[in-house]
Formats: sequence, C-alpha cells, structure tokens
Amino acid sequence: MAVYRLCVTTGPYLKAGTLDNISVTLVGTCGESPKQRLDRMGRDLAPGSVQKYKVRCSAELGELLLLRVHKERYAFFRKDSWYCSRICVTEPDGTVSHFPCYQWIEGYCTVELRPGTARTVCQDSLPLLLDHRTRELRARQECYRWKIYAPGFPHIVDVSSFQEMESDKKFALTKTTTCVDQDDSSGNRYLPGFPMKIDIPSLLYMEPNIRYSATKTASLLFNAIPASLGMKLRGLLDRKGSWKKLDDMRNIFWCHKTFMTKYVTEHWREDHFFGYQYLNGVNPIMLHCISSLPSKLPVTNDMVAPLLGQSTCLQTELERGNIFLADYWILAEAPTHCLNDRPQYVAAPLCLLWLSPQGALVPLAIQLSQTPGPDSPIFLPTDSDWDWLLAKTWVRNSEFLVHENNTHFLCTHLLCEAFAMATLRQLPLCHPIYKLLLPHTRYTLQVNTIARATLLNPEGLVDQVTSIGRQGLLYLMSTGLAHFTYTNFCLPDSLRARGVLAIPNYYYRDDGLKIWAAIERGPWAPTRMSTSQRRAQGEASLPSRAAWPRSRGTSRSGTRALSCPTPTWTLPSSRTASPSNHPQIPPKKKERCKHEEEQFLRVLQTLPFSLFSVRLNLLVCTWGPLQPRWL
Repeated sequence: MAVYRLCVTTGPYLKAGTLDNISVTLVGTCGESPKQRLDRMGRDLAPGSVQKYKVRCSAELGELLLLRVHKERYAFFRKDSWYCSRICVTEPDGTVSHFPCYQWIEGYCTVELRPGTARTVCQDSLPLLLDHRTRELRARQECYRWKIYAPGFPHIVDVSSFQEMESDKKFALTKTTTCVDQDDSSGNRYLPGFPMKIDIPSLLYMEPNIRYSATKTASLLFNAIPASLGMKLRGLLDRKGSWKKLDDMRNIFWCHKTFMTKYVTEHWREDHFFGYQYLNGVNPIMLHCISSLPSKLPVTNDMVAPLLGQSTCLQTELERGNIFLADYWILAEAPTHCLNDRPQYVAAPLCLLWLSPQGALVPLAIQLSQTPGPDSPIFLPTDSDWDWLLAKTWVRNSEFLVHENNTHFLCTHLLCEAFAMATLRQLPLCHPIYKLLLPHTRYTLQVNTIARATLLNPEGLVDQVTSIGRQGLLYLMSTGLAHFTYTNFCLPDSLRARGVLAIPNYYYRDDGLKIWAAIERGPWAPTRMSTSQRRAQGEASLPSRAAWPRSRGTSRSGTRALSCPTPTWTLPSSRTASPSNHPQIPPKKKERCKHEEEQFLRVLQTLPFSLFSVRLNLLVCTWGPLQPRWL
C-alpha cells in the first residue's frame, strides 16, 4: 500500500472557497490512483485554507505526470466556484511534487494539472503529455476567439465567445455565463445623471481568470466614483459653454492638489516648461532631430534670429543637431464631429524646437497645419503673448489626442491585448513563456473591455469630450498602426532613429536604457543563436514557439488578426542606479533555481534576442516595477 499526502491550498480571495465535492486522481508513469474525494471533518476548502489529505494506492505510481481535479455537485447546493492556488503531493519516498493551479474552477468539470516545472514540447515525449497539450490549446482556442472591432484596428478578444464550460471542457480558464456581444447596442445606455453612455452588459461578464479580483474591482470603484461625482458636482461633466477666463479652470483642480499640480499651474505658460514636457511629459516620443527643414515648414533664419541670438543662425544649429521637430501629421485627415450642436476643430501642427546652450529645449516656431500658405501662418515667440500662447495651446491639444489614442491606448493596451490573446491561444499552461507572461497580462483583457465599454462605445466618453469623437479615434489608431514599425518597439533603435541619444535631461531615455541594459545582462537573457544552431538543437520546429510570436489568430470572418510584441515584466530601478546595479540571483538561490533557470534559458534561446527584450522593455516604460517570479 502506497500513501500519497496532499496539501491543498485555497486562495485567500473573497468567495474563493467552495461547497462542491472535490476529488483528485494522481496519474503516474506506472498507473493512476483511484478517484479520492477530499473530505475531512468540518469545512473543507475554505478561503485561505491549507488542508492535508491522503490518497492511498495499491502500488507506487512512478513519476507523477498529471493531477486530475474533479469538481462535482454537492447535495442540492448550486454550483460554487473554487479558486485553487496549488496542490503539493508528497510521494511515499518523500519526494515533493508541486502542482500549481492559481485559477478559478467553475461549474462541474475535471481540470488536469501538470507539475510546476516549465516544459517545452520537445521535452514531452510521452503521448499522454503531448495529447494533454493539444487538448488544452484546442479548448482555449475555442474559448478565446479573435474579433474584428473596426477596419485597420488591432483585433481584440471576442467576449461573446465565453460560453459555459461544463465537464466536457477539461481545462480551466472557463466561463459560466455567456457574454453579450460588444457590438450589441441594446446594452449601450446612459447612466442616470451622467452625459455619456456605457455598455453595461459587457462589463458584467468576463472569464473569471482574466477579470478583476473583488479587491481590485473595489479599488477601481473607490477611485472612479468619487472622481466622477466630483466632476459632476463641479459642473465639469455637464458644462456646455466655454470658460470666461483662464482662472475658471482652476476650479477643476480644487482638490487632490500636489506640489506638481501647483508647479504646473504656475509655469504652464512658459516656453521652457513647454519644451520640457516633450522630454519628460506624458508623451516623450514625439521629438525628432532634423538636419534640414521640411518643405512644409518654411521657417527662415530671420524669423528665429531674435531667439537664437547673434552668435549663431538656424542653418548652423541644424548642422549641430540642436533643432528638433514634433510633427502631428497623423491629425491632418482626422475627422471631427459636433459637440452641443457646434462643429469641432483639430489642428495638425508642426512644432520646431531648439536646444539652447544652457541645455533647455524651447519652441522656435509653430505652424498649425501641414500645408503652408497665407491661411497657415507661422507663429513665433516674438508674436503677441496671446497669439503665441494660443498656438502652444493648440499644440498641447494635438499632443493630447495623439498621446491618449495612439501612444497610450493603442501601444500600451491594444497591442498588449493581441499578444496576451496569442499567449492564451498558443501556449499551454506548462510552457515557460506562458508562466512568465501570465502574471503581467492577467488584467489586460479586462481593462481593455472596460475601455471599450466606457470610452470607445458610441456616445461614450470619447464621443462626448473630444473634438474628433469615436470615428476620429478609430481613424487615428488605424492610421498609426499602419505606419507602425518594429523599430518603434525597440527603445535603443527608436532613440537612435529619432536622434535623441545626446539630448540632456531626457529621463525617459536614461531610465529606459538602464532597464534595457539590465534585461540584456540579466541571467534570463537569451544568447544570440543562428538559425542553423537552433535547427541543430532541434528547437527550430517547436509548434508553440512557431505559433506564439507570429500568432495572428483568425476571426469568425476568417480575417487575420494582429499580434505584436508585448511586455512581460520590469525590474526595480531608481533614477540614480547604474546598469551594473541590476538584480542578481543570490548565491544561495542559484543552486535551487538552476533547473528552472535552464528551462527558461533553453526556450528563450529559440526566440530572436531583440524580440524578447522588446517585450520586457515595453512594460518597463508603461507598467511600473514588477519582480521576476522566480527570484
């Protein structure tokens, strides 16, 4: 008689426990155990509990390959979800095998868990494990389907494909309620007292393992509701007219004051602060160093001579690499719409900036359209104060549109969603890259669904508060995506292409390059390998590797969907840290982590070096510090 000891951990989340019957079956190389119900005196599987059980077998099972978790009805009680964190199995000889789960198990079903050690397909030789990988991916591809949101738009998750998965669906990441289609306008309705519509049904249903936890949902509501009510009470949401004077806008910021808000309030009109925002503001990727002026911006030396001084001229500064251009060409054909029955306008400015000998970046000239001529004057710092301030205000308005729609929402949210979807559809739970990415892409699909239900929906917030509206937003994103290149994802290449490697006080560049260097020098960084070397090692034909980075998916209409490099994690870093200060695995942990590290390095070597670094670096610049899971 062989006795296997199980230690079952239930997650500490709200309603993580279950009243359903939970049974397990151990599967080894020499056979499998009888189905054993996990039942003790008192309450089993309560939230946050760690409980021990025994599974008795007539003989030892050999190396454990799978652990089947059976979830079945208990008496007359209704279905009860269960969040299983992990199950540890101690074999008769004392060997401990860890079976991580970390997911909600819904309905009545059987979930098959594999040991926690990451494995690629080339490391699975047993037909049982190969078949398990295939069935798992097939089930998830049926659950997570691509959807075409708009022409030229990155493809998104089709939330209407989340269907109830009963016992015939063997793998978790399941759903209990069918979701309303994102395009179903019947659910797009006004909230009482608020001037924009929200697609409420699409917010109510989401696959449990990718939706917000109860605590995160409470935190979101705790921050969003007071802010919305505050704007409502101050009349900002319902305002239909213009401000009478600039000081009226101070009423918007009467609460949540900080040192930064005070500084911006006092200095926002200054040219030095205007230029500084291009380096360390919300969108520090617009500047391009130019050696000659474009024909669409006919600035002459006489125009800018009063600012440059007598010791230099425009041509000299161009040759020295001190002239920069912010070009908002993408807004030239952007459609506009009407707000409060008034037509709205948008500018596509060209902003010329100069790096002064003091190291300050200041604006030299502004043209508010892409076509020079009598109807498109060039504004200069020597113009009247109000004319110059108005020109800079139009530039900031264009900056807002490009940043929020393309730099932030497109590049941070939607492209990450494409990669998160490819990960879910093409990599099994045991794959090392899946283990690496999942903690950092868990909420990507949920937050994007919220954005589409509140911002991008017809008559939503974008339609109510921006000059371009929803149609203009879709235009900007589709146009931006069409002109997106792989260089945009690689921080060193992007900085070099824009010619901003030497500009001073550029903290976005300084911090980003330090983190990039830490990633390249870290113990997990892959080495460069030629295709022949990878083929010689038998890695070039990995199905999951081939499918995942290139996964484009197929929507129901058969159109290919976009997949782009997505970030994974960042490392702790301070502004004063040097590249050599990146975290290292402590010596005592190296031996313990050696096997897992080899697994990671082996699969990472099958990926192009820069591709993996890109995915890490994008998160570096957008999502804040996260620790690698195995440190």
